Amino acid sequence: MRALVIAAHPDDEVLGAGATMAALAERGHHVCALILAEGVSLRHKDVDLARARETCRTAAAELGVAELRFGGFALEGGMLGDGPQRSVVDAVTGAIREVEPELVFTHHPGDIHVDHRVVARSTTYATRVLGGGPVRQVLHYEVLSSTEQQTPAAIPYLPTVFYDVSGHVERKCRALSAYSYEVFDAPHPRSAHAVRALAAYRGAQVGVAGAEAFALARELRGGDGACASW
Repeated sequence: MRALVIAAHPDDEVLGAGATMAALAERGHHVCALILAEGVSLRHKDVDLARARETCRTAAAELGVAELRFGGFALEGGMLGDGPQRSVVDAVTGAIREVEPELVFTHHPGDIHVDHRVVARSTTYATRVLGGGPVRQVLHYEVLSSTEQQTPAAIPYLPTVFYDVSGHVERKCRALSAYSYEVFDAPHPRSAHAVRALAAYRGAQVGVAGAEAFALARELRGGDGACASW
């Protein structure tokens, strides 16, 4: 099985699906991460594009990610929403065409961060069912510091799919630590403490020690009831 994790920024892929990526890779599945906007200079003046990409590679290696792609949106001080959404759609569509994933993870459309919402909408458009195509399931992930910050008026995050990642939460924390400029001490939501706490809470919802939770956006099943080869 081939899985594609689509993220707006470096560290979103780890926060949203890091432990699941590690679990899938360990089981022999091909995992690819697409980071659309690598630029981080809006908040971190001392982090250039080269460092951001190298940090992504370090995190990906910790999780066993087989393929790491960059969308090329450096965004030196800008937002994905500042430009035409068509360019983001084209980047996502191109990655899907080349990677041929059956399983796609992406942002939740109700996130407080506008870039996350742009990526969620672009992925929805790129994975629309128009006859054919490899994608069988699309899942929205939650990103600490963004998804839980939404207001009651936003699209609620209602996870329905849970991955048992009991043995992979610490790998997620190690991968996140590569992004030293994005990680903070507790009680900040982007902290190892918060990552462990969320995994324990999501696990408690389904009776396991640790879980990552996803909202099902779309799923295509065959006549035998199977979603795909995984």
